[in-house]
Amino acid sequence: MRSARLIVALALGAAGTAVAAQGPAASPAKNNGCPESLLFIGNSYTYFNNVPEMVAALMAAGAGCHVQTRMIAPGGAQLRKQWADDHTRAALTERKWDYVILQEQSTLGRDYYVDGNSRVVGDELFAPAAALWSKAARDAGAQPVFYLTWSRKATPEDQAALNHAYFSAARRAGAPVAPAGIAWQLVRRERPDLELYWKDGSHPSPAGSYLAACAIYATLLHRDPSGLPGRITGTPISVEGKPVDPSTVKVEAGKSPTLVDLAAGDAAEIQGAAWRAWVQVSTEGADRYLAAGAEPAPVLPAGEPLLAGDLAGLWRGKLYFYPFLGTVDMTLRLEKTDHGWRGRLDLEYQDKDMKPESLDLADLDIGPRQLTFSDSSSAGIRNRLVKFVGVRQGAKLIGTATTISPREGEPPLTVLGHWILQDARQGPMTDAREGRP
Repeated sequence: MRSARLIVALALGAAGTAVAAQGPAASPAKNNGCPESLLFIGNSYTYFNNVPEMVAALMAAGAGCHVQTRMIAPGGAQLRKQWADDHTRAALTERKWDYVILQEQSTLGRDYYVDGNSRVVGDELFAPAAALWSKAARDAGAQPVFYLTWSRKATPEDQAALNHAYFSAARRAGAPVAPAGIAWQLVRRERPDLELYWKDGSHPSPAGSYLAACAIYATLLHRDPSGLPGRITGTPISVEGKPVDPSTVKVEAGKSPTLVDLAAGDAAEIQGAAWRAWVQVSTEGADRYLAAGAEPAPVLPAGEPLLAGDLAGLWRGKLYFYPFLGTVDMTLRLEKTDHGWRGRLDLEYQDKDMKPESLDLADLDIGPRQLTFSDSSSAGIRNRLVKFVGVRQGAKLIGTATTISPREGEPPLTVLGHWILQDARQGPMTDAREGRP
């Protein structure tokens, strides 16, 4: 760790020069470079373990700063919706803020699911809101700062999309990025035993919140957080002054005032990662983080020829369509007639409150190696059309199911699942998840 810090120091040269690469972020000149006030606009990634109070405690310990913080962070909040709230916007001018720290919803405001995993795709909702908030912060005399969050535990590859969105917004706004998500990757790679996630694989554990606080500390003060306390006490998240469990937002009597309590080695690892991430971003600039990557989606193989003798008949298996439908019993009947193909789809849900479906496939299309059809009546997915695409592999049909054409006036929603059916002539499937695309 000591040699790594020496390399960091040599790479920095002068902190003021280093930070110019990612945008103007000079600390306020007053009070020995200490800011006096920080406004956090975000959601549960900010309020879990009270990140603002952690930042204030680190600033007090590391630089003798006495900073006032305010947090507006309803669970699941999106910056575009917070912009539409008059009371939230009014916070910008309720006092003179030195920094306004902006944190977007963890998937950038999009509902996009692939086999049950919430994924990060596109910044079309985030970008305009980020521009509005950063301009308003500047108009109010504050420096906007973007708090770059982390990908979920099951989908580390989504960090590229988060990086692209935040650094693109920051470049347009001329604002710095607090690179918590980049530091998060470093810790996951170097110390996989150090748990940064809460039990849901999304929200931060106390260690994860501490990492975010260290990244914000480094960004605002241009100081290495190494050696700062790994134990911070403060005010637990509260509703009307009463401490609550962040997962349930219910009052939790007797909650400890300890926000984080890390072993010395763990704290040093997190501090070092936060500092290296900030140095990396500051010295190299934003260019390396602007590639968005491909949109996540299941990929089907080429499949075998769809011959009438192989295809006609009854196919049974499962549709996996999370989080809205879950696992569904699926039956597909295919019949070749003198006028072409006819099909019928039967779906039986595990949720007994959802009635079984049976429908004729008016848009069934069978090509040389691929078949398609749709269901416009599935319950539980906000009445969106579901498009099915499949191929044959021996005695199995495997395919994808995707929501398309969102209803007018409803928020964007994409769900991608998969289905696997077996020719009923071959008997029941022993493992419906075989052949998963």
